[in-house]
Amino acid sequence: MRRKCTSSFCLTLCMLLASGVHASGKVSSFYADFDQAVWRTESSIFECSLAQQIPGLGEAVFYHQAGETLSFLLRTDENPMLAGKALLTSQPPLWRNDLPVRDLGFVDVASTNPLVNLDAARSRLMLAELDRGMVPTLMRRAWYSEDESVHVGISPVNFGTAFQEYTQCTGELLPVNFGQIERSTVFWRSGQRELDDAMRKQLDDIVTYVKADPRVYQFEINGFTDGSGNPRDNLEFSRIRAYAIHEYLLSRGIDENMLATRFFGSTPEFRIVRDERSAADRDRNRRVTIRLLRE
Repeated sequence: MRRKCTSSFCLTLCMLLASGVHASGKVSSFYADFDQAVWRTESSIFECSLAQQIPGLGEAVFYHQAGETLSFLLRTDENPMLAGKALLTSQPPLWRNDLPVRDLGFVDVASTNPLVNLDAARSRLMLAELDRGMVPTLMRRAWYSEDESVHVGISPVNFGTAFQEYTQCTGELLPVNFGQIERSTVFWRSGQRELDDAMRKQLDDIVTYVKADPRVYQFEINGFTDGSGNPRDNLEFSRIRAYAIHEYLLSRGIDENMLATRFFGSTPEFRIVRDERSAADRDRNRRVTIRLLRE
């Protein structure tokens, strides 16, 4: 009968084998030595990054764009790893061998850059381990040899100050990025004429971004309705709704010269759903669109 392995050593060994890493054999390690470990922060209200150069390999980057979630990217000049599943562990630094190794699970390794792209939860876990003074380490078989493993470690040396700068940056990020608001749609309920709280919040996020980005020079505001009802009434509804947004943007400090506002009623060629068959179809057509133009 095969005995179930429950020790930490056995579990780590099983994970190593699953990631194609051999317990014995040649290991190619990429790691910034004590005197090479430098963390670089880049900060703005649009994006924050925290990066370390890994000698002989490439760069490890924690990246947070406004309006998005945190991610971790590993970019390489030349990829030594076989595409597939790599084991991510948290290793003690050389001067703290008394600390245990932690298994952080498997991560995907791609064949092109970025070699590794992790979600927010895994990225936060890596930051927490670095803050503890640990070394997040990726282990994967080399693509060029079945008997060689590649280990990529991220050094915690000099991490603390850089992490504080990065954390301050993320607290000052805008609520949205340009890609999220470049083309926005405000949907309306049937018969609705005035902005509600959700609409004002949507417009406030747009205003906050535009005030921070001087490259934005115009709003194109276009009002549309569904095809039900009288076409003349629909034209008036689209005007009322488009100018409700127009006036709200003015009240929030947007220059009127930046606003180009039009309305089209229920003109068929401008409907999202040409042949309305349901209330859901009409809901999609009852809208005001906002397009931002940027230099």
